Amino acid sequence: MAAAKETPRQKMIGMMYLVLTALLALNVSADILDAFAIVNDGLEKTNASVENKIEDYYGIFEQQYLKQPEKAHDYWEKANAIREKTDEIINFIEKEIKVPLVLETENIKEADLFNKDTKKPLLKNIDKTNPDNRRVFYELDLNNIGAKDKYDAATNFMINNGNAAILKKKIQDYRQFVVNTVESAGLSNYNKYVGLLTDVDHNGNKIIYTDNDGQELSWENKNFEHIILTAEIAILNKIVGEIQTTEYDAITALFKQIGSSDFKFESVQARVIQKSDFIIRGQKYEAEIFIAAADTSKAFEVKYVMGTSDFNKATGQPVTLKSKEGKVILSFPTTTAGVHKYAGRIEIPRPDGSMAYYDFHEQFQVAPPSATVAPTKMMVMYEGLQNPISVSAPGFTGDDITISVEGGTFTKDSGDGNYLVSINKGAKKVKVNILAKEASGKRVDLGTQEFRVKQVPDPVVRIGDITGGKVDKEVLLSIGRVMAVMKDFDFEGFNYTVESYTVSTYRGTFIDKLNKGPRFTPEVSELIRSAQPGQRIQFQDICVKDPKGEIRNVGSINVQIK
Repeated sequence: MAAAKETPRQKMIGMMYLVLTALLALNVSADILDAFAIVNDGLEKTNASVENKIEDYYGIFEQQYLKQPEKAHDYWEKANAIREKTDEIINFIEKEIKVPLVLETENIKEADLFNKDTKKPLLKNIDKTNPDNRRVFYELDLNNIGAKDKYDAATNFMINNGNAAILKKKIQDYRQFVVNTVESAGLSNYNKYVGLLTDVDHNGNKIIYTDNDGQELSWENKNFEHIILTAEIAILNKIVGEIQTTEYDAITALFKQIGSSDFKFESVQARVIQKSDFIIRGQKYEAEIFIAAADTSKAFEVKYVMGTSDFNKATGQPVTLKSKEGKVILSFPTTTAGVHKYAGRIEIPRPDGSMAYYDFHEQFQVAPPSATVAPTKMMVMYEGLQNPISVSAPGFTGDDITISVEGGTFTKDSGDGNYLVSINKGAKKVKVNILAKEASGKRVDLGTQEFRVKQVPDPVVRIGDITGGKVDKEVLLSIGRVMAVMKDFDFEGFNYTVESYTVSTYRGTFIDKLNKGPRFTPEVSELIRSAQPGQRIQFQDICVKDPKGEIRNVGSINVQIK
């Protein structure tokens, strides 16, 4: 999808695809290529989860159609048309592309693919390949594929035999069918919300694909030429995921159209609007009870009884309230914690003088004083950083809450209830104490939250994506610098800079070159350029500087020239 804001699932798929593309750009060994199996497993699990979500949504859609067929019929028909088209393209990818691709690349027969008795079965889910299913899914164990690092047969099947071009045409046709179907239901410009773009973007501009040398490529060549089998399988699963996203967004849009042009006041119903159903002990419970779509000038009475969910079965004497401006304000104090129920009846005269009755019932929860402290980045605090936290408590606004910090200091951050906590040097733990002010002015102790204190972790040092092993010296020279990367660290903007390191090698005698800054000096570049195959080069004593100016020695990178 390419909507204004990506969903977390779309971001995750995009991240997986970036990892996939990055690995393809490197000339890596077969062992490292096993990482593709991890990427592919993640895509398959995500696709399976979304498939279940899609089926659940069709069930909800069908229930709505059965409840009000006169309103939902056209949208249900369109949703089923999209469902059938999605069945067709997913089954095509799985049966006509993925399976023949594996058979040809592995040089095996279809019976071998379904062989469960082999020591290394290729399929993980034979039950999902049942032809009686609406959709078949071939989930492959890429670790058991022998030709996972081969691309000749895969390229021949996808490019030379024209299957990539056929797939692209089916994707384009499917995308246009979804756009046309949804727009025929009254949603204009739906095209700009649909992904699955191959040749042109949402504005009709040509999408340019290039290789590492800047030469222009077609969509087919970019995705399937000289691409190893494991990567092609992962790319196909990514396309299936995009198709599922397109389907889900389309049927969601159609579902929301049901009754979109109807008036919302076609029936008279009792309504209860609570200010909150979660109350701190000592606060008042408040709710508004009114007749939906009623004339606000028409007076009515509300009768209610506490402790029941059925007014007709109530044994106590009901409380009677009269409406004002079409509603009744329900208000009473809360003294005990727990779940409290009440039921009532609205009595309103009809135009002929008879009475109409509308029953209602509600419940709310009264809780003892409490508070929640949620670090907005992680569940620990880091020494030397401003740690953002958000403090809130049910029944209180941010202005009602004050905090104190043991083991550190704090300042208010932007937003209601947000703070930045700085850790005192040497502190092993930090306590955040929370107080709240009630409407009466009384202060309430809402508790204390304790946090562990950790040092900011060392960065990962690397040359491009290289952290060691055998490399081409041309690759080292083209990158030309040592980098310090904060891996899996959630504080945005916190980075280390490389200050210095020593480059060492042995060429009859030990040679050491001190390098200031991250980029290779001319002397270091010449040392690498003159290195012989098999020669080892060490980047030692790599020193980095944090934003506060403190220097750390974070290790070394050892490589061997191919």
